[in-house]
Amino acid sequence: MKLLTILWALPAAGGLLALLSGRKSREVSLFVAILALIASALPFKDLSALSSLAETGPSWPIGISYSLGLDGLTLGLCALTAFLTIVSLLGSWKQDLSTGFWASFLFLESALMGVFLARDLFFFYIFWEASLIPMFFIIGIWGSDGRKHAAVKFFLFTFFGSLFLLVGLLALITQRYNVTGIWTWDMAQLHGGASGPAALATFAALIVGFGVKVPIVPLHTWLPDAHTEAPAAGSIMLAGLMLKMGVYGILRIAIPAFPELSRSLLPWLGGIAAVNVIYGALCAMAQSDLKRLVAYSSIAHLGFCLLGIFSGTVEGITGGSLQLINHGLTTGALFLMVGFLYERSHRRGLSDFGELAGRAPWLTFFFGFSVFSSIGLPGLNGFVGEFMSLAGMTRALPTLALVGVAGVTLAAAYLLPAYQAVFWGAAGPSSVSSHVDDLDFRERALLWTLSGLMLAIGLFPGPWLRLVAGGLQ
Repeated sequence: MKLLTILWALPAAGGLLALLSGRKSREVSLFVAILALIASALPFKDLSALSSLAETGPSWPIGISYSLGLDGLTLGLCALTAFLTIVSLLGSWKQDLSTGFWASFLFLESALMGVFLARDLFFFYIFWEASLIPMFFIIGIWGSDGRKHAAVKFFLFTFFGSLFLLVGLLALITQRYNVTGIWTWDMAQLHGGASGPAALATFAALIVGFGVKVPIVPLHTWLPDAHTEAPAAGSIMLAGLMLKMGVYGILRIAIPAFPELSRSLLPWLGGIAAVNVIYGALCAMAQSDLKRLVAYSSIAHLGFCLLGIFSGTVEGITGGSLQLINHGLTTGALFLMVGFLYERSHRRGLSDFGELAGRAPWLTFFFGFSVFSSIGLPGLNGFVGEFMSLAGMTRALPTLALVGVAGVTLAAAYLLPAYQAVFWGAAGPSSVSSHVDDLDFRERALLWTLSGLMLAIGLFPGPWLRLVAGGLQ
């Protein structure tokens, strides 16, 4: 079995093994997740040979073929998938959860790997749909009190988006057949589509289909509920990886298929991204629930990714793509720590805490570090991606870049007061801070690793930018 197939098949087989392992399912899931991380790290030994790792199987009727590929962007997202799966499992280690919980994360990892590796639209769509199933159960079974409503809403919205995506993909394949007379689902052969009303309708269907998963406003209303009710590990996978599927699809499929159309629609597409930045930030400012605040911040930060990608410039697309990885690390850390707080106190309100800096200094340090990364402090990873995204949009449409700069300011306006209230503010009469103990060794080790990666990308962005740029060339 070749490496790229192993990357998605190993977690799937591990999930089945975990289901059969009974009380050892937690340990089995972690062991398989570690093997998947090692496998995803192997291509880093020789980045010049990434293109040779492509795998192609036999062809089936109407041009379908088993085709996988790897480049710098895909490699970064696959490594992030493997890493955050381990973070999610270790972050839930203390909880007494059923076999299905641990197995679901491996099934989700398998589907995500398939989405990022697939180079045939048929298999891309199969993996895309497969990712909905484990997340639906993660939210609906192991979430908070409103989990059933949130899980159904998540499924309905994403299934609605999938229908638009399916229509867009089939229309794209049909339009190419009408030109060439050949049926193909190969992404590389579907680049450079024509313009016209049919092309515009197809492009719009793809943007809506991928946009639900980003999510773009106003298709975002499923996200806050899903994040709020999901267990912390589910929120890590949802924000850190599943939201990236939408941006990745736009970058990998929609824009290459209609490059001229995407350039001509820059004011509209960039406007969508700018609305995401501002709307997400304003909604985050209005939240009193810490987890819901971080959820809305994801809408804003994914807007920065879209600003860079829609700019059509080298620095914008590179910065927006790198920001996909940056956001996964930073938001993953924030959701992990919100989960630690909830695990100790069963509360998430900003007014439920206060004066935690004295009781939990390690938690205070790591939360502050992640907040500074999220607001784009120079020297940390968030700055690199946001700066390059805005620089790219400045060359393309300066007005929208100014809107993005306002979003950076708003990020500080909602994250810093929340950090102040929870860790440094006065504890009110209903405070549960007395129930919050500091982080143990396992929790500190996870956050040291996440923080180290944030700092490494922030101080030494060159290797990461070259990795991503190699896949975008």
